[in-house]
Amino acid sequence: MKRYRCDDCGSTSTVCVTDGAYWTEARRHRNIAHAGLIPDGERAIYVPVANLLDIPRGQAVASAILFVVMVAAVFMR
Repeated sequence: MKRYRCDDCGSTSTVCVTDGAYWTEARRHRNIAHAGLIPDGERAIYVPVANLLDIPRGQAVASAILFVVMVAAVFMR
């Protein structure tokens, strides 16, 4: 996931999930803001994707306990 950034005019796109969406955004910006020319300050900003290992330890433990309690409640019926 990445965002299109043009440092020449200071604009940043919303998050583009696919490369196709990124290039569409870049092309649209070039055509509208720069008359089809490629600005010198354009770049891609990579957005970090959350990972299961990024969850704080306390929150992971609480989630595991909640999951176990919910499963136990289903089986104790």
